[in-house]
Amino acid sequence: MSHKPRRNRGRMILIGVLAVSLLGNAVSIGTVLRFQQMRSSLLGPGSQSALFPRDYRREFNAALKAHQPEIKQELAQIVAARSKIVEMAMARPFDRASTQEAMTEFRDQVTGTLAHVQAILLDVIEDHAQQDN
Repeated sequence: MSHKPRRNRGRMILIGVLAVSLLGNAVSIGTVLRFQQMRSSLLGPGSQSALFPRDYRREFNAALKAHQPEIKQELAQIVAARSKIVEMAMARPFDRASTQEAMTEFRDQVTGTLAHVQAILLDVIEDHAQQDN
C-alpha cells in the first residue's frame, strides 16, 4: 500500500501569495534605490543640500494646492502656447518668423508661471523666517 503525501491546498496558496508579495517588495525597494541613485548621479553628490527640509516641502505643497486653480489655468496656457509652436512649425510653407514668435510666447508663458510659483514659495519661506524670529 503506497501512501501519497497530502498537500494542503490552502497552505500552498498562502506560500505562493507570500512569495509574490516578497517579490513585489523587492521590486519596489529596488525601484526606490535606483531612483535615488539616478538623482544623485544626475544632480551630483551635493544634491541633498539642494533640498528644503521636509516641513518646508509640506508647506510648499499645501501652498501650491491652495493656488491650484490659477496654476492649472497658467499650465493650460503653456500647453496652448506649445500647441501653437507645433502648428506653426508644421505649416507649409514654413514661416520661421511665425514659429520663432510662437516659441517666444511659449517661453514667456513658462517664465510667467515659474515666477508665479516662486512667489508662492517665497511667501512660505518668509512666513517660516518670521516664525523663527
